[in-house]
Amino acid sequence: DFLGQSESWIVKSNQVWIQGRYKATPFTNGLAATDAIAVGGPFLNSNTLIIPALSGGPITWNHQPILTTFPSSFGADGLGDIRYNDQGALVDSAMGNIDPHIVHASLPQNVHLQVMRWSHHVNVR
Repeated sequence: DFLGQSESWIVKSNQVWIQGRYKATPFTNGLAATDAIAVGGPFLNSNTLIIPALSGGPITWNHQPILTTFPSSFGADGLGDIRYNDQGALVDSAMGNIDPHIVHASLPQNVHLQVMRWSHHVNVR
């Protein structure tokens, strides 16, 4: 559904679970854009990382805020490294005039995510 709010699997394997939440934004004329992603599953020992758009609140690990300063890093309970900074190639070059807020997650099983947080949506690589 490109017009409403929904959640769907981006990755769902036996070990790795990644979901996206989609919502309409003020900039998409009512069409849905990725609002947040959630990463979890057995590969994270049942921990959950949630990365929302800037307007969606803080980045969380097991529903506790992390990466509350910019730039910052978090050890993910020994399961990997999560960094928050302004480094990385943008998915959408049209956003190049806005200061980037990028989460880099290096997690078990060679899972690497780069999530660009914008005011009302995220881009995921």
